[in-house]
Amino acid sequence: MATKVLNRGSAVLAVAAVATLTAAGMAYASTTITPANTPVTATSSDLRILTPGYTMRCTNVSGTGTTPAAPGNVNPSTGGIDINISSVSLSSCTLNGQPVTVAASGTWKLKVDHDGASPQGSLIIPAGGAVVTVPSSGCSITVGASTIGPLPYAKPSVTASNSGTVNFNSTGGGVCPPAGPGTAALTGKLTFSPGVDVTP
Repeated sequence: MATKVLNRGSAVLAVAAVATLTAAGMAYASTTITPANTPVTATSSDLRILTPGYTMRCTNVSGTGTTPAAPGNVNPSTGGIDINISSVSLSSCTLNGQPVTVAASGTWKLKVDHDGASPQGSLIIPAGGAVVTVPSSGCSITVGASTIGPLPYAKPSVTASNSGTVNFNSTGGGVCPPAGPGTAALTGKLTFSPGVDVTP
């Protein structure tokens, strides 16, 4: 299921942005997020999770969270900074055209850094972070621990395009992928309000 940030937060799936571009001679080894201690909302109107022969699309995605308070909004060394996403919602979703419900749970995270030549971000989904149910057939898909990214980040949007993988396990049947584990790619664009700056 693959993925922008938050309002008291909102930070979505979908979504995700910290790519470590390590250009020779351009490593920074520090990250600062601004504004600090501020509710943010991440939204997407077209988030897709793709696996061969199957496409899940959600046209209403949002997430809420708060940027770290000082001094937690500054990391003077490598490794970036995590923004916890306390609330994730995915609705208006379909799987190969069939309506599905998506129940998100656990703490999702957006890890951002400026360790390389430009800011990057990764969306970290916890084990069991989402369960997709197809009412018409009763099959279901559980999303396992996944990292989407790292992806280039430019205020206020993040574009995730076939980067990283979404791990899942399907019960099979109906329009669901065959039973068993699988992987998918996430595509989409996340927008954050207010915009979040990631600087060295």
